[in-house]
Amino acid sequence: MKNPDFVKRLVEICGTSQPQVACQKLDISYQAAKNYLSGRLPNIPALIQISEKTSCSIHWLLTGKGDKFVSFDRNEDTLRLSAEMREFIRQECLELVKEVIRGDYQENATEKVVVLNSGNIKEEKINEDAPLISSSE
Repeated sequence: MKNPDFVKRLVEICGTSQPQVACQKLDISYQAAKNYLSGRLPNIPALIQISEKTSCSIHWLLTGKGDKFVSFDRNEDTLRLSAEMREFIRQECLELVKEVIRGDYQENATEKVVVLNSGNIKEEKINEDAPLISSSE
């Protein structure tokens, strides 16, 4: 295998060594994911895309040196919808649909607002006292 250290870091940021999963997470073709996980180094546009999808530093990905993640100077009001956020939202919607299909959904049930910290997606907080914005407003 060429570039085993690169492959190890790529697997670390993707959370998988399976090309099918990696291609979806990175929004690249299956063949590209397979090539990169086999040790082929991505071209510059692909490196930029991987960095944007994972917040991973290109320098760290290629060399293993420096900070693993890129720090963004963002306005707190600017949200970035990461793959993890999309997956979380998708799972919540799926659970709601299952409740409706089973007949378990109650219109007057306690509603919850999930607050996701875009700076650190691994922190999740359920704020049950937060106002809910309805789609009719």
